[in-house]
Amino acid sequence: MVAISLVVPTYRRPRMVARCLESVQHQTLSEFELLLVDNSPDGELRARIDEINDGARVPARYISEPRLGLHNARHAGAHAASGDVLVFTDDDAVFDSGWLAAYACCFDAHPEMVAAGGPVRPEWEAPPPQWLCELIQADSRMFPAFSLLDVSADFQLAHDGIFFGVNMAIRREALFASGGFNPEIFGERWLGDGETGLNRKLWARGGLIGYVPDAVVHHHVTPERMTLGYLRQRQANDGACDMYARFHQQMPTWPGLLRAAAAVVADSARDWAAEPFLRGRTDPRALRVQLRAARGWARLEYVARLMLNPRLRALVARESWL
Repeated sequence: MVAISLVVPTYRRPRMVARCLESVQHQTLSEFELLLVDNSPDGELRARIDEINDGARVPARYISEPRLGLHNARHAGAHAASGDVLVFTDDDAVFDSGWLAAYACCFDAHPEMVAAGGPVRPEWEAPPPQWLCELIQADSRMFPAFSLLDVSADFQLAHDGIFFGVNMAIRREALFASGGFNPEIFGERWLGDGETGLNRKLWARGGLIGYVPDAVVHHHVTPERMTLGYLRQRQANDGACDMYARFHQQMPTWPGLLRAAAAVVADSARDWAAEPFLRGRTDPRALRVQLRAARGWARLEYVARLMLNPRLRALVARESWL
């Protein structure tokens, strides 16, 4: 069977990562490697991990990655890992006991599969408001703001398969051949399209991506995330991703960026005009307008930052971060 390495990046969330590592201990897969990558190196967290490891069936190998950025943390884990298949998750997740075993079996049975994802279900830390439930139900297959995914009850293998970073697995050789993850978040600042960009690179290379219905992750959703303000921020992050994906392969000249800014204004002007009158409302139309407006403002801000910041233009054009 393929060797599995599980990589868990963390950034200043010691309580959450302790819960995550406790959940990992209940995996039915008999052998796997566990790597915890600390993106804000903290002696107190390392001491806490040592305490957890004292009673752990699978001890976590602590890796310090002081270079800020989720992609840097993921890549530090990938470089340190020894497994044939690298599984990535987030520090605010917990897992069905058969999660890793499901991935191991599918990668063993399907040597042509280069990567895979699985179901991501919400673990509500408080009852969600009705308007949020209705928004999620509008597309029951996925809700990117919480990385929720529920594609099918059956295994699938396709050239356009998808995964979220909270529940994904990839053959080590495929990750390195594709150039790894695109940048995503630096602390609190959003730069690029992260695992979405990795999805696109795998599609472009013709790789087959699986959906493994038995590889189930539960993503904790705190009350702070069940708000319109949080969803607006998530849409703003997605707006930054839009512009990164648009300009990553070919950075336009300054006049080209100016034309791109004008296009964003033309596309978003109606939402921006309507949004002040709908702010705070949670009926479906008001939500759509507010979220589109937030995404539009973020797109415009990103283009403006590109126009004014040559260093950012260089970062967006960078091909590999491994």
